[in-house]
Amino acid sequence: MYGAIILAAGIGTRFQGKKQFIQFHGKMLWEHVYDTAKEVIPKENIIVVGVDIEGGRTRTNSVRKGINFLSQNKNITRVAILEAARPLVTGRQIEEIMQCNCPSCTYVQPLVNTIIGKNGVYLNREDWLAMTSPNAFEFSAIKEAYNNPKFQDLTDDTRIMFEQYGIKPHFHEGGDNLFKVTYSKDISVLENIWKEIESCNR
Repeated sequence: MYGAIILAAGIGTRFQGKKQFIQFHGKMLWEHVYDTAKEVIPKENIIVVGVDIEGGRTRTNSVRKGINFLSQNKNITRVAILEAARPLVTGRQIEEIMQCNCPSCTYVQPLVNTIIGKNGVYLNREDWLAMTSPNAFEFSAIKEAYNNPKFQDLTDDTRIMFEQYGIKPHFHEGGDNLFKVTYSKDISVLENIWKEIESCNR
């Protein structure tokens, strides 16, 4: 059985406000994600951290709270972790990673910019990918990994699976619709992506 954790508890330092509650085409950002998740996952198996339950001090702690909540349902075998800041995720994308047989999988995009380290070392962008979300995991494995107290402030859950078990994520290529709202100016970018999607659907 599928479950989902939607992260909507950030304080929005870079956005200068709680972006998850911004109204966008008649709904708050987190509501867009929730309504899409319901297309694939039973609503009783979806927990919105920051709305249904209080979030943690860090993203990692918020995910941990979501996992602990879903653990009450002994039938959940696979979980998706979604972000309210990526409100244009599609039901097809959620379904794709939920049906993936890999214990850890995520959406990624190819890099388009030159990558340079702070030490001045240039990296071959062909060897690297930009990670996005949603991610999906075998529930029992991610639950056990989150029992490790050393994980407190990581930006991606596939890293927890890798550091705990050595499991590399399976990659699914995402699209522009997985754009993440980070700064207030990003709302106009999101609007442009929305319009492009709407025009393609006509």
